[in-house]
Amino acid sequence: MVAFVASRNDAVPPLEGRALVFSSIDIMLERFHDLWDSLSKPGVEKKLIYTRLVGESRPDLPIKLSATIPIYPGIKGRNVFQTDLQIVSELVLEDLSRSRELEPQFLQECYCRTGALSQYALTSKAILEARYAALFNGESASPTTIPIADKRGTSPDLVAESLSRRPVLLIGDVGVGKTTFIRNLVKVEASTLFDKAVSLYLDLGTQATLVQDLRSFVVDEIQSQLLANFSIDIEERNFVRAVYDLELIRFSRSIFADLRESDPEEFKRQELKLLAEKVSKREDHLRHSLTHLARGRRQQVVIFIDNTDQRDEETQQQAFLIAQEIAEHWPAMVFVALRPETFHRSLKVGALTGYHPKAFTISPPRIDLVLQKRLTFGLKLTSGEIPIEALGHHTTIRTDKLDKILRFFLRSLETNDQLAECIDNISAGNVRVALDLVKGFFGSGHVNMEKIVNKVDRGGYTVPLHEFLRAVIFGDAIHYDPDRSPVANLFDVAFYDVREHFILSYLMSLLGSMSGPGVEEGFVETGRVYERLQSAGFTPEQIDAAVLRAHRHKLIETAARRIPTPGAGMPHALRCTTVGLYHIARLAKMFSYIDAMIVDTPIFDRGVREALRDTQDIRARLDRADIFRRYLDDCWVACGDPGVPFSWRSMSAELKDDIERIRRAIDRPRPGDLFR
Repeated sequence: MVAFVASRNDAVPPLEGRALVFSSIDIMLERFHDLWDSLSKPGVEKKLIYTRLVGESRPDLPIKLSATIPIYPGIKGRNVFQTDLQIVSELVLEDLSRSRELEPQFLQECYCRTGALSQYALTSKAILEARYAALFNGESASPTTIPIADKRGTSPDLVAESLSRRPVLLIGDVGVGKTTFIRNLVKVEASTLFDKAVSLYLDLGTQATLVQDLRSFVVDEIQSQLLANFSIDIEERNFVRAVYDLELIRFSRSIFADLRESDPEEFKRQELKLLAEKVSKREDHLRHSLTHLARGRRQQVVIFIDNTDQRDEETQQQAFLIAQEIAEHWPAMVFVALRPETFHRSLKVGALTGYHPKAFTISPPRIDLVLQKRLTFGLKLTSGEIPIEALGHHTTIRTDKLDKILRFFLRSLETNDQLAECIDNISAGNVRVALDLVKGFFGSGHVNMEKIVNKVDRGGYTVPLHEFLRAVIFGDAIHYDPDRSPVANLFDVAFYDVREHFILSYLMSLLGSMSGPGVEEGFVETGRVYERLQSAGFTPEQIDAAVLRAHRHKLIETAARRIPTPGAGMPHALRCTTVGLYHIARLAKMFSYIDAMIVDTPIFDRGVREALRDTQDIRARLDRADIFRRYLDDCWVACGDPGVPFSWRSMSAELKDDIERIRRAIDRPRPGDLFR
């Protein structure tokens, strides 16, 4: 029996490494401990034979070009024009849209009512109106109350009663628009209802991060908002006496009734003692106070517990239980935001197993529509249609330049499908990320925006993809920094193995193409992925490192959003994201991407490594990119036939064409070309 390590990551060919040899049965018996320790199932699981034949140490990776750059990654400076533009774009696209004066108009014009979201908003409004009617027995119900399911004969009162005992869950990923859905519901869709309601908004994204008792935080925050937003002090004397009016009447008829005449002072002390005991029970007192508001003052109470999806799963489940208790026992309607995976898993094994919650799935809106509406609204600010000064924001920065930039960028989105595709895929449906990408482009030090404005003045300009990508890839740095950029380096390696330049591409290609048993909604069983990549010659350690890197850069996502942890349990299924697919389908074939990744990629060929230099000259960078492309071609030959649906050859050919196209454009510049 001859045992050796066939898949190595230390740059030693398998047949040139060491081997463990047992030349006969007698030798196996004589050296049984060696045989068992190395080749039994427990021995293989502990990788004892690998340690024995290869050792625990591994060769150092070649240094990256970035290690030779003294100021890496550096900070890209902005000129005065770019700095002003950054400030104004932040003000116009983000800050002013959140101002209280503009919020209703902003939501009316910028909220994207996809089919699902629009229906949900109308349903939520109907629920509120039906509950309002039922709560007050029709005495002061709105004449515009929308009956729910009247065609089936269902009473609004019945529906309201059933819904009043369970919270409404808003299910959606981070950044898809749950907060905007709430704002739109309050300010636009059901504004007339909320004008006479007590609406309380609890933000777990920015609040309660340091508290250990979430229940106490909810009670404290509700009490604080009642005072700050509605001037309702639930500990104020007259309010407390109004809340417990029936108890005071009962007290006046109790055994202490005789004290009213014989000892009025003692009667008052006992009465105060009763009220003090009531107020000291904070949760009960708050519940009674809200009941008084709902019935005594005829005010609907609505509580939103938002951004729980930004917290860990335990906090999300705790938030649901609090919401369930409030909805069932308090006179309030509760909305609570959860992640989809938390919701579905909790229905099976978590806090939701014993309940039947009402859930709305908030799907991400179309990013291109969001940007079009947001930019169009921004134009109303920059053009003066909505005066910024009237909103209390006084600024000496001129907005005329931003007005031109917004107009040409909006036109570019409409005419350049590649630009819209890039933003949509890099943001992965996250509206916040998409807006950050656009704002970053407007004020980027990597974009000569002043020259672009001049081109716009002379006859128009359309943003080319490479110009936008440069701002996205580099951000505020001079050189590509994998820790800060939303774009990943597909060609980075973790082990001394040239084939690893393609392991991320292998991984995502497999996830995007596998089908059949073990594949559900795009999720592929992790075991199948490991089997395919191991058959291509990669070790489990290499695959672990690739999965971790892909997950960190959001190229893949895991079932139940579990964080991959080698040795402590990996997620049972993986799925390629739009970010990952965009990397291998578009970015890897583009000079703009390759040019940035060169500084962050270890080069195993010393001759190639010495030929690569840090340079800002466009022609030198094109030559450098072509050298890097040919180097990857040689590495691809070393891979043989990996047996995965990915080929570098075709991508290399498209990359070569892109490099040559840019060379021709530099030699014969055309209007609109801005290569830097």
